[in-house]
Amino acid sequence: MKVNDQKKRKSLHIKQRGSALLTAMIFSFVIGAIAVTFLKLATSEYRSSVRSTLYSASLNLAESGVEMGVAALGKGATSGSTWSQKVPGYLVDETFTGDVRFVIFDADKPGPTIYSEGIVRGHPSGDVVKQVRVTLSSGFVPYAKGFSARNGITFSGNGVLLDSYHSKYGPYGANLDASAPYDYGHNGTNKNDDVFVASDTVTSVDGTTVISQGNADVYGYVTVSPNSNVSIGPNGVVTSYENGSHDETRVLGDFYANFPSEPQPSGTYNSSYSSITGAATITGSANPDSPTYYDVSEISLSGKGAELAIDGHVVLVMSGDIKVSGKGGITINPGASLAIYTASDVDIAGQGVVNTSGVPKDFSLYGTAVNGVDGDGNLTAGQSIKISGNGQLSSTVYAPAADLSLNGGGNSGQVFGGVVAFTATVTGGSSFHFDEALRDIIVGGGIYTIESWLEMTGTSPESTPIDLSQY
Repeated sequence: MKVNDQKKRKSLHIKQRGSALLTAMIFSFVIGAIAVTFLKLATSEYRSSVRSTLYSASLNLAESGVEMGVAALGKGATSGSTWSQKVPGYLVDETFTGDVRFVIFDADKPGPTIYSEGIVRGHPSGDVVKQVRVTLSSGFVPYAKGFSARNGITFSGNGVLLDSYHSKYGPYGANLDASAPYDYGHNGTNKNDDVFVASDTVTSVDGTTVISQGNADVYGYVTVSPNSNVSIGPNGVVTSYENGSHDETRVLGDFYANFPSEPQPSGTYNSSYSSITGAATITGSANPDSPTYYDVSEISLSGKGAELAIDGHVVLVMSGDIKVSGKGGITINPGASLAIYTASDVDIAGQGVVNTSGVPKDFSLYGTAVNGVDGDGNLTAGQSIKISGNGQLSSTVYAPAADLSLNGGGNSGQVFGGVVAFTATVTGGSSFHFDEALRDIIVGGGIYTIESWLEMTGTSPESTPIDLSQY
């Protein structure tokens, strides 16, 4: 009896051990299967992550190609209508190699297009390629805002008013001509509220007051750099003609001043003047697209009859100062235009500049100086420009390194045109009327702006990549 019990217990123990072993084997199999699955998932995630990283890298390479293309255009390094370049091994590490290739179409025109491709080689699944298409425009619009300064604007005196108009639609404040849009202007007149008084600060100190508006009335917008301030006097407003009362939504903080220096023209000119100190007439081309250039050392007009008359289309390239005072003056005759390039100081007062057409683009002043640096490392103005009209001044001023002072002439003075300066001051009771037609002016032929950017994903006909290997 005891022997049988022992046999039964032994048999039961063997069965239990077999059952435990089977359970352990099953459990091990399940764990192994799960581990294999997780390993496959991890491997897949890793490969996917690496490929995603390589896609980003290839897109960065493509954008680097765009930058190379823009730099080549800006330096004039391209030739012909279609220009291409390949840069193998632009990016190299222990595992991968990154190549760049791009082609520029219409490279000899103002609006070129760049196709750029980044290629990352070395992935087990094959090369990773990204392509982008970028369209460019040459130059920039200096008077896009209307009244801009890089380091502060001050309006002093009472009765200062700023607004806009469009010289193509007739004189300021007059009834609009037939070419004007039906909804343009204020009460059917050539008077609008689309001027931006805009200023940045070179100190980048939070809380800096960069526009001191005083009691000026701005029919348009005021915009400053982020974290900068606008000081508005008790009687000053920023508003629209429809509203009339101060509108805080028209005070903005999103301006960044990026105005490159305008270079002094170089070349062989029609004639040279050592100095203009008395009555003189300078005659230029009849074609406004091909003005006549003159090399002038200085202009100093002060006595009675000391008047410089401009006939035709003239460009003066100055090497010295401009000083007009007393009975002296400059007259731009009907059908004529005058552009002055100077890195020296300008002080035009007296009879001022009489622009008989009244169209600001017919008198353009380019300040070509560059900024200086003071003992603390801060940028300073490279030149001083003071312009006073004889009651009315129609002019454009592009002088991003100049301290600029404008005065139309007394309490009733009016200044028409557009302004870019380092610092700007409007004194007296002058009013400034921005000519919106100046937004059609483009300067800086070697400067390119991106108009559109598209990743060529192949998801639509518009985004279908092109074969860059043939260029």
